Amino acid sequence: MTSKERVRSVSISSLCRGVYDGPHATPKLFDEGKAVFLGIREISDDGHLNLATARWVAEADYERWTRRVVPCENDIVFTYEATLHRYARIPKDLVCCLGRRTALIRPDPGKVNPEFLYHYMFSPAWRSQVEANVISGATVDRIPLIKFPDFVVRLPPREAQDRIAATLTAYDSLIINISLQRERLCRAKALMLPRLIDGSGRR
Repeated sequence: MTSKERVRSVSISSLCRGVYDGPHATPKLFDEGKAVFLGIREISDDGHLNLATARWVAEADYERWTRRVVPCENDIVFTYEATLHRYARIPKDLVCCLGRRTALIRPDPGKVNPEFLYHYMFSPAWRSQVEANVISGATVDRIPLIKFPDFVVRLPPREAQDRIAATLTAYDSLIINISLQRERLCRAKALMLPRLIDGSGRR
């Protein structure tokens, strides 16, 4: 039996330990504090957390904003209202809390490779499924979280999941490294340009 023949359609509820959303409000936010506030702007379109410009929740508000769930490593945080199709993985040791219009799923590692599931959410099949369930409101679009556990994943065998996840994660690492290198080169160019133009950098 080939891997293709063994692909199964499995619901999110069968692969995850839970789907959680945060409080439907926004606390007072700071440039530093107890925990990173995971709002829409903290999740990038390309699947990463924007921690460099993140907003923070104070110690006094932390308990309230983690009452429903405390995000932990391998959770997948996503946007479900206003700006859709944003997903990111929670890294190890990040102290954070869900913001308004964000939610998370907690994959069960015994049932699915969490990295595979994260990458799957950028696939055309998943995006089409989400689009088919969008509710268009008077001001913003949203995904009904009550239906989210019933969304379906096309799940290959575990060995295929592991292989796919490793390949795509390696690409992600290369993209990040190239982006960092580009930023360094741009900064170096910006420093050298005025010196070279006005002659101060010439021998």
